[in-house]
Amino acid sequence: MITPTHQIEHIGGIPYIFEILKELQIIRILNEVYSPHRNWVGLPIGETIAFWICYCLTENDHRMCPLEKWVTTKKNLLEKLIGSPFSPKCFTDDHLARILSLLHDNELWNQFESELNRSTLRIYGLTNENIVRLDMTTVNSNGIVNENGIIQFGNSKDDSSLPQIKIVLSVLDTLGLPLTVSVVPGNCADDPLYIPAMEQVKKSTGQSGLLFVGDCKMGAIATRLHSVLNDDHYLCPLSEVSHSTQEIHSAIKAHQESNLSFTQVSRTYYDGSDAIIAEGFEKTMSYSMEHEGKNITWEERLIYAKSFAHAKKFRLLFDEQVKTAFIEIKSMNKRGKGRAIYRTIEEAKEKVTAILGDKRLTDVFDVEYIEHISETPKRKYGDKPARMERSTRIGVKPTINLPALLKAQELLGWRVYVTNKPENELSMQDVVLTYRDQYIIEHQFHRLKGKALSIAPMFIQRDDRIDGLVKFLTIVMRPLVIIEKKVRDSLKRRGQGLSGLFEYNPTKTVNNPRTERIIEFFKGIYLLVSFYGEQVFYTVTGINQKHREILSLMNVDMNAYTQLGSIQESVFKISER
Repeated sequence: MITPTHQIEHIGGIPYIFEILKELQIIRILNEVYSPHRNWVGLPIGETIAFWICYCLTENDHRMCPLEKWVTTKKNLLEKLIGSPFSPKCFTDDHLARILSLLHDNELWNQFESELNRSTLRIYGLTNENIVRLDMTTVNSNGIVNENGIIQFGNSKDDSSLPQIKIVLSVLDTLGLPLTVSVVPGNCADDPLYIPAMEQVKKSTGQSGLLFVGDCKMGAIATRLHSVLNDDHYLCPLSEVSHSTQEIHSAIKAHQESNLSFTQVSRTYYDGSDAIIAEGFEKTMSYSMEHEGKNITWEERLIYAKSFAHAKKFRLLFDEQVKTAFIEIKSMNKRGKGRAIYRTIEEAKEKVTAILGDKRLTDVFDVEYIEHISETPKRKYGDKPARMERSTRIGVKPTINLPALLKAQELLGWRVYVTNKPENELSMQDVVLTYRDQYIIEHQFHRLKGKALSIAPMFIQRDDRIDGLVKFLTIVMRPLVIIEKKVRDSLKRRGQGLSGLFEYNPTKTVNNPRTERIIEFFKGIYLLVSFYGEQVFYTVTGINQKHREILSLMNVDMNAYTQLGSIQESVFKISER
């Protein structure tokens, strides 16, 4: 009698992730661009990176050292996916580090990125607006700072005590699909990075007439001129340096004095409801600049918009500033140990100016300076005769100018955007809503630095491998974005959300589920490998109707799992999730 033996492998969402990678042609393009060295041993680079991507997405970990063990525990599954055996030694950390060094080669990477983008855009196409979003972020590193290295100290929102690298990313609207990426030293300023990023996008996608959207650092005149010269468009807010608060206020006043009305901006939310979120106006200006001996002239639109949500938020902050400043000015009159005594009006004014700081507060306050003179009799002492000693102390009396306060409150929440896109192609409402969707690229940065891809903190030391790792993780982002788009588009077409994804609230229905949540939902699927002598039987367990529904929403054929073995169906009970 033959005693059967069994092996159980956790497969989760790996089969459909692998199918998405094949659909995006990531594996094929990697193998075509990165032709292995004649001494290359093991799996081709495309299949190696594909399995590494599956590991990243299912384990929320990009590290190289655990991958060999992970592959060993899923060898039957992975061999089924590629149709051939391989050795787990293909996934040692040394082997993976060599792959990162290959990705560092900018010439090969640009070729791969370009072919992958054009392949993806053939499937999904650019949006009608051809919108590309640009932004930068920093990632802290525990590496050693070298004079010519990419790890440098610089301005950081994360931890300024650690050195960092800077990542320049462009994504396609509205997918959030990464188009291009580059890694620069952590001490680089943002302003000069936009033009190279724009050029990289145009070469990679083969598209022109793009609308580049960025933050106020993209508003440098050289960047705007570059867009005009290349028949592209730009949209960004203007900084205080480019367009001061006083200029904004003057434009608003002139518009109001002309008895012109404000244009309202509305937004439609997921539940179909509409709400007015802002109001504003615009004006057109002609800009002229000399370039290579020629005078270049173009028209810009300045869109002045007041966000009601921002106005409410800033009003709370402003009112708190007014209250705090009033208390601090009043406290100048208090006397006691450690408190300053102001002997001249100039000293008192200097202190009041320091307290108010912001010009808006200065306009709101009227401060009266009161001179207190006191005389104190002094007895004769030594050679000094008896006398009356005079001393001066300056008191302050702050009052709030109510009309000025109301005016300042009305001006809160205003911002000015600049674009060279004509109004018939991009209305004022489209300008405001398009920039508000800048969270699309921020969301990809959160993925890069958060749990999904967890690039920070970075422990890799070599510059070439740091660069290769960032590039690799942008490949990982692509299936995350594509799966999300597929499911959301399918839910929108059928007009019904997806329920059962959340264990803490099984009846919760969502119209925009995140890929990370979907991958987590598939964690209960296993591959059972049974050995009966020389016979081997494969059984996939844990799949239920909800899994089939999600696969259908992703347009992934059930064959992704049936090719692995016979399916042992599970009953999906919403109360169990």
